[in-house]
Amino acid sequence: MGADKRRLGLGIDTGGTYTDAAIVDLESKEVVAKAKAPTTYQDLSQGLVQAVEAATSQGGFEPSEVRLVGLSTTLATNSLLQGKGGAVGLIGIGWRPEPDWQLGASRAKFIVGGHDMRGRPLAPLDMREAEAAVDEACVDMDAMVVSSFFSVVNPQHEEALRRMIHEKKGLPVVTGHELTAELGILERTVTAVLNARLLPIIDEFLRGVEASIAGRGISAPIMVFRGDGTLMNLRKARERPVETILSGPAASLMGGMALSRKDRCIVVDIGGTSTDIAYLDQGFPRLGKEGAVVGQWRTRVRAIDIWTAGLGGDSRLDVNAGRLVIGPDRVLPLEVACAENPGLVQRMRDSGELEFLVAFPRDPSRLPENEMKVFQAISEHGPMTLRELVDSLEGLYLAPDYVKRLKAKSYLISTGLTPTDVLHVAGVYQHGAREAAELGVEIVSTRNGMNKQEFVATFWRTMGARVAEELLKKAVLDASGEVPTGKAAEFLLDAITGMAQANGIDVACRLDRPVVGIGAPAHVYVPLVESLLGAKVIVPPDHDVGNAVGAVCSMVAESVEVQIHKRDNTFFVYVPDKEPIEVERLEQALYAAKEGATAYVSKKVEEAGGKDISVLLEVEMKKCRTGVRTSREILNWVEVRARATGKPTIVDRGSKD
Repeated sequence: MGADKRRLGLGIDTGGTYTDAAIVDLESKEVVAKAKAPTTYQDLSQGLVQAVEAATSQGGFEPSEVRLVGLSTTLATNSLLQGKGGAVGLIGIGWRPEPDWQLGASRAKFIVGGHDMRGRPLAPLDMREAEAAVDEACVDMDAMVVSSFFSVVNPQHEEALRRMIHEKKGLPVVTGHELTAELGILERTVTAVLNARLLPIIDEFLRGVEASIAGRGISAPIMVFRGDGTLMNLRKARERPVETILSGPAASLMGGMALSRKDRCIVVDIGGTSTDIAYLDQGFPRLGKEGAVVGQWRTRVRAIDIWTAGLGGDSRLDVNAGRLVIGPDRVLPLEVACAENPGLVQRMRDSGELEFLVAFPRDPSRLPENEMKVFQAISEHGPMTLRELVDSLEGLYLAPDYVKRLKAKSYLISTGLTPTDVLHVAGVYQHGAREAAELGVEIVSTRNGMNKQEFVATFWRTMGARVAEELLKKAVLDASGEVPTGKAAEFLLDAITGMAQANGIDVACRLDRPVVGIGAPAHVYVPLVESLLGAKVIVPPDHDVGNAVGAVCSMVAESVEVQIHKRDNTFFVYVPDKEPIEVERLEQALYAAKEGATAYVSKKVEEAGGKDISVLLEVEMKKCRTGVRTSREILNWVEVRARATGKPTIVDRGSKD
């Protein structure tokens, strides 16, 4: 009987509002069990444990049937946005930062060395200078970064300092060339520093994940979702946590493909905090041309090309100049806030006020003194209006500014009327305190000269238009390279989405592929765009846990670009982790580039936990024209691109299982 057991996967996604868990049949992609739990910002593993326990306790399968665990997490993104992480020292070799460069390191030293674009030393590495830099830069650091000029061409100096730091200090070391093969010393260094800052955070989190999974009797390997829509094993995730940036949106994209069975589509993931939109072409996500951006940091992390809008179930609803505005601010829905604080409904009724400050259950010990005072006041006295807070903190004149900072750090949130509350009033969704939702709609609609029915009808029309508008912005951006802006663009978007009358012209639009809805409210909101954009809308079963499904339904993949340059009569081949290869003929260079690229990506996929590896090679000749009257093409350089994909390694048990 054991040999006939199903091959199941456990997918987990820690989203901005909820943590989802789904048990998925890896062959049919059908969901066997699923569950949600509130995301616990103070400790993501708590919400994860709750979701996993709820999903695995439903029965219908045995823990031994789970052969693979996939995890997508907001931990890296949130940690970097909130300035969390370990203390990181930096040693730069052969370069110095510009005055306006922000590198993210706690301490930095710069020494001579580095290489040129052909891999030749700019200067010998002075080992005495290097040793002194190590002694100074490593003091009180949790990890170190070594970033050398043109190390993607020749990493010798980075590797020499890595060995020295390991031997002398025993600290973990991240080198610039190991995370990306792309040029750009600033972005490459920032990527390495951010990765080093995340090392202790991701390690602690993954230990908690391992313990919770083992506690449910599951012994399957755990894979972590990358921001480019692929998987990596725990060892690689601990080494390269920065690659989990945007893993949540990437998981929703792959989950949309798995559940809809469509490999060419637009996936719209509507969550509590935001709406993410991304394209799939023949089963591959479109990747951003530049590296992923997190807050102020531009990295060299490969990630899906995602369009994110502040539009979700928890978006603030307000009326401005007679027009309903949805988002971009996130607030705590009234139905949730009043379910947790029953006395709040009467306070809303008495005051007509909908915005109260609520504290998340977090440890404030690392906050600055005044921010801590604000946080503790709200924690101790329960939901408070901003006026009540200011009155309670005499002499703290900048309390509103501290509130903004605490909101940005996810210590505080305001209550407010949201789409989730309107769904209560419309009878579509029932979860918390419906009385609070009804009262919120009544207060806002009365203020603006509407009754409840008119307000709800306006909401449906506006929500459909907003989702359609974001889809159009993404489509125009992908086609033209620019976001539609200005009054004319706004008018056309409003005319297409039915929010404005276009006298004299009949404006219409049709998307070229189906729209797949993912996320808990997708079945309510995404179908609203079908008539507006002439698109087929698919909201598959189990769309509410699409991110968790995607977290376990993907491939292990790596890609690289190898360049060939000709100088004089010699061709130079630049393969990552190798010194430049010099040959005399183009055929030899192409052979070396293909062999090097194939070996590089195959090794990376194997290290990340992939098997049954296949490699796709593309060659592009970059030519230019010379002269005007008698122009001819000459070879400028050659790009050889390799993409390797492999299946994640899963537990295959025999009949003794």
